[in-house]
Amino acid sequence: MRLINGRALAVVSVVLGVAVLNAGAANADGPVQVKSRLGDACLDAPGGNWYAAVVVNPCNGSDSQRWNLIGRQLQNVALGGGCLVNPAGHGMFAHLAPCTGMWNLNWNIDPNGHFSTDPGMLCLTVLGGPGPGTWVSTRYCGDDPAQGWDIVA
Repeated sequence: MRLINGRALAVVSVVLGVAVLNAGAANADGPVQVKSRLGDACLDAPGGNWYAAVVVNPCNGSDSQRWNLIGRQLQNVALGGGCLVNPAGHGMFAHLAPCTGMWNLNWNIDPNGHFSTDPGMLCLTVLGGPGPGTWVSTRYCGDDPAQGWDIVA
C-alpha cells in the first residue's frame, strides 16, 4: 500500500508541477498595447505575416496592436507565435518572426520607457514622426523622444 501511495503522490506532484510551469508562462494581465510617447501611435503589425514591417498607427485596440509580454519577448496577438525582432543586421525595419527565444527576440523594458536590446545599446525607435504606417527599427539609445514607449493595458 505504501508503494502505491508513493507512486500516486509522485504522479500528482508531476502533474501539478507541469500545470504550475505552464501557468507561469502565460501573462496573467493579458495583452497590452505599446504606445509611442510621440502621441496617439501604437506599435502595430498590420501585415499579418512574417517579415512584414512593424509600424506605428493610431491606437485602435485591434489584435495587430496588442502584444503579450512573455518573458522578455513581445508576442503579437494577431499573428500568434510571432514575436517582435530586433532588426539589427537583419534589415531596415522591425518585423515579426517565430517566437524561438533567440537573442534577437529579447527586449529589456527599461524604466525610462526604452525597449532596448541586449546588451542595451539599441532601442526600439519610430523612424520619423508618429504618422500612420511609419516604420519602427532600432537605433543607438539616447534622449530621442521617438524611443519612448508606454505599456497600456
